[in-house]
Amino acid sequence: MSVIDHSAGGHAMPDKIRIMIVDDVETSQKGLARLLSFEPDMDVIGFAGTGSEAIAKAQMMKPDVILMDINMPDIDGLAATEEITKLVACSIVMISVQSDRDYMRRAMQAGAVDFLPKPPSADELYATVRNAYERRPKIVAGPTQTDTTQTSSGHIIVVYSPQGGSGVTTVAVNIAGCLLSQQDRTVLVDANLQFGDAAVHLDVRTERNIITLVQASGDLDPDLIENVLMTHGSGLRILAAPRGPEEAADVTAERLIQIVHTLANQFRYVVVDTSPHLDAVTIGLLELADVLVLVGVPTLPSVKNIKVVMELIDQSPDFDKNKLVFVMNKIPVDKKSGALNPEDI
Repeated sequence: MSVIDHSAGGHAMPDKIRIMIVDDVETSQKGLARLLSFEPDMDVIGFAGTGSEAIAKAQMMKPDVILMDINMPDIDGLAATEEITKLVACSIVMISVQSDRDYMRRAMQAGAVDFLPKPPSADELYATVRNAYERRPKIVAGPTQTDTTQTSSGHIIVVYSPQGGSGVTTVAVNIAGCLLSQQDRTVLVDANLQFGDAAVHLDVRTERNIITLVQASGDLDPDLIENVLMTHGSGLRILAAPRGPEEAADVTAERLIQIVHTLANQFRYVVVDTSPHLDAVTIGLLELADVLVLVGVPTLPSVKNIKVVMELIDQSPDFDKNKLVFVMNKIPVDKKSGALNPEDI
């Protein structure tokens, strides 16, 4: 659990207050951004149109202040605020056309530091953003906070694509196989938690999977890990994904990162196969990686999604861009196939 101190003092005003706007109406996003653009100490670093997108982008961008609409598709602003305040040291200002006392109370209970009527006046918006910045939380790490700064003796290689069907599992398996051929102890972790099929890809029968480690109490015992890992005929060790979405719901980002860290102290290489869904688990793994292999295919949707991820990485103050490796997969031999040329990409 994170210990959060909302004390008002102790923060010097920055050159720019980094602001993210969350609203499912594009005209509302642009209206707020336009007002904020007139203030030299304010910088709009990103937008989100849903609650789940807000949670993912907040973890990558780490804004100082989030302006959060209360009514949105999928996850509403209240639930998104509650989740973000557990993960990111930022202040959230709730914005809504409903300005009655009950909405204000619920916003404060969710973790918002202030509440604005929609649309706010310019002066009210500026004052609220500056006040929210002064009140942004300082997080003191607790025992359940995701910690991606631990050191380990092994190398963690995370393979990711925002586009399903890009061949992430194939790339991850091939990387693991190549590393194993160098006589180095290598383990493949299937972190596509809901629908992972790395074991199927390798024709390995999964009698055990990651859930055993998730449910184990306290620190992970090396003998327990050895018993849970499956073994391919080549000698490659595999930590299989849960059997389905119901089991996957039990896996938290904190626990998965702890498992990967522990494996990195027992193996020379840990290769992680991931889901295309950019949730707390996936973002934690991207930040944890020593090497991030970003996989794309030569289609417009894939290139567009890769571009979105690259923009998120560029806007993340803590992400080391030197660890990024880009792989273009499934390039057809026939140039008349309609696929994009690597030169164009």
